[in-house]
Amino acid sequence: MRKLLLFIVVCCTAHAATSKHTCKTLLHELADCQMWFVFCTTSHAIPDGDKRFCGSCKLQHDNMTAAYDLLMKNEMCSNLYKDADRMNVVITTNKLLVGLWDRASCDNCFKFDGQVLKNFTDLNDEFRKCINFTSDNDVCTKCKPEYIDMNDFYLDLDKNNNGHICFDIQDMMNRTRVLWSKELKCCQRVVNMTVFLTSVGVVALLPLLLFYSGAIVLTKRRESHHGLLNEQEPELDAPSTSQLITAAILSTPSEPPAFVVQAQTEKVSKLVSLTDDSSDLSSDDEPVIKPKIN
Repeated sequence: MRKLLLFIVVCCTAHAATSKHTCKTLLHELADCQMWFVFCTTSHAIPDGDKRFCGSCKLQHDNMTAAYDLLMKNEMCSNLYKDADRMNVVITTNKLLVGLWDRASCDNCFKFDGQVLKNFTDLNDEFRKCINFTSDNDVCTKCKPEYIDMNDFYLDLDKNNNGHICFDIQDMMNRTRVLWSKELKCCQRVVNMTVFLTSVGVVALLPLLLFYSGAIVLTKRRESHHGLLNEQEPELDAPSTSQLITAAILSTPSEPPAFVVQAQTEKVSKLVSLTDDSSDLSSDDEPVIKPKIN
């Protein structure tokens, strides 16, 4: 009985040790796959010929995803490394790397068995071949059809994928547009002088037209109002001239002001005093009557 119990304990210990060793091995495999994916991503930050991020790093991405799924499917390993610390390093690292792949929309490069990326790459190769075998003076004319085909294909992809286009295709199109417009200078727009001068004339004359139109409208309105006032009949209740004079007389005060009365009184007093003085003088200066001598 003791031997059986000892055997069970040894088996459990060995199983635990083996499981722990297996989890550590899976973790190291995941770390190796993540390392190679990061190395591939950084190495293809700038395209090296036809080698670009999505197309060159798909194998490393698939290996990393498989290693992570294998680690998480093991219940013991999942409990051991999931939420093991505050940073949750294993989960966080995987999310960052997978998020980089998703932001580049690399999965869209391989739709329809990678036919989309292949078709666009073929168009890009045709355009580059045309540029390489055409003189600089004729490149804009002879290579324009290839450029239009490539640009139309890209616009259709953008519309069908709601802007989520594979990073490799975006990078090829952006570099092609820079080459076509800035380096080759094939995207120079011809300005139509007739349209330009017409637009300038309309913009210059529009304020004058608005001003004179407003002045004419205001003048017409004033003339119409003036005509209505002249055509109006006099009001029946308007007061007559005699009524206005009577009202003016009645509105004057009936008694003179006090200072007028006082002035008149003083004037009368002065006249009375002058009259008295003159009478006294006349009585004193009366000639003496001499008797007649017979």
